[in-house]
Amino acid sequence: MLKISSKIKFFIFSFVLVNSSIGFPSNSTYPVIIPPISNYLSSRSLGMGGANVAVADDENSIFDNPAGIGTVNSMLKSVVKITSLPNISYSTNSYTYGLINQNYNYYQYPYSLIDNSVKDGSKNNVIFSRVSVFPTIIIGYFQFGILAESYESGYTTFLASPQNSVFSSGVTYDRTFSEFRRDQEGFVSGFSIPLSKSFLFGASSRIVQRETRTNTIEANQNGLISQAKLQADRNINSTNGYAIDLGIIMPFKSQLSPKIGLSVLDVGDTTYQASNSSSHDEIEKMNVKAGFSINPNINKFVGAIFSVEEERINDQRVNDRDKIHGGCELSFGDQSAVNAPFSIRLGYGNQNFSAGLSIFILFVRLEFATYAENVPVNGDTVNDRRYIARLTVDLIK
Repeated sequence: MLKISSKIKFFIFSFVLVNSSIGFPSNSTYPVIIPPISNYLSSRSLGMGGANVAVADDENSIFDNPAGIGTVNSMLKSVVKITSLPNISYSTNSYTYGLINQNYNYYQYPYSLIDNSVKDGSKNNVIFSRVSVFPTIIIGYFQFGILAESYESGYTTFLASPQNSVFSSGVTYDRTFSEFRRDQEGFVSGFSIPLSKSFLFGASSRIVQRETRTNTIEANQNGLISQAKLQADRNINSTNGYAIDLGIIMPFKSQLSPKIGLSVLDVGDTTYQASNSSSHDEIEKMNVKAGFSINPNINKFVGAIFSVEEERINDQRVNDRDKIHGGCELSFGDQSAVNAPFSIRLGYGNQNFSAGLSIFILFVRLEFATYAENVPVNGDTVNDRRYIARLTVDLIK
């Protein structure tokens, strides 16, 4: 037992030492708590209702429970377990997808979408778009990856009567668009240690640069008022920071292969420090997750997983009913969904149902899922149905 304790202490000390040596200057005295948004969207996890903390057996476990890094392709004799390239995910809701089909201008994104939203006077429109690129590699019990992501969400509000614009005399606006945008890129790394056959410990870190925009933009039936749009485009909060995540998995010997998972993401709250004098610090609140899963042994060609979890246990901003997630997965052609040619998923999360599937042919994996998020709109909450697609190539298969 003494040797195990020394081993884990060495890894934790080295891990924290490396990350604590990375300092960022702070120019802010007014930190802002940023919304409870997941650091990464996993199409597999979303199809299962988001219940992944006790499953954590693929390359996305580094974001949910780093203890699962060492369990990925554990039967594979090769040192390299997974090479996911380029690993592109795109998520949107139905309304935004329709706008993109109508008029998508890459050089004006996202304002080309917002303009179309505010011109539509028949609805209280919610737009959402999220693109992630996460090439990653798992070597033994270690994982390394690069994350680049763009997140855009917002909604249109129609006013009871026109208001005079503060940006231009003689110009009125009768609607506004509330925008939250986050662009981030950085390096992600992690490891896991099997302390015994029934206890795995893991840790991961994200070293990230972020640009966040939070705006209320004036608009009318012609679209966004040009001066208001210009001001919003300049309203960039630039930050840098690093986060540490910890996790454990406890598997038990049984025909059902039960596992208990626990993870603490953004340990102690993560402060992204302002990178210039016009920006302010941002705080990512700690996310404590706990869950349970079973993996019944059906046969070598069919796999099944049933999982339930509670996330953001410590976060009072999230409704208790939104913290509970559950889901199941059936894989055909292999017991493991990582290798199975075909898998289907069902789940429940954010008080709504989700579903997904994956197709794995040779080196190429395609995944699709539909899920829902509760979005605050004009003092109320809207259940917004969303969709995600993912494409990745695993060169070792």
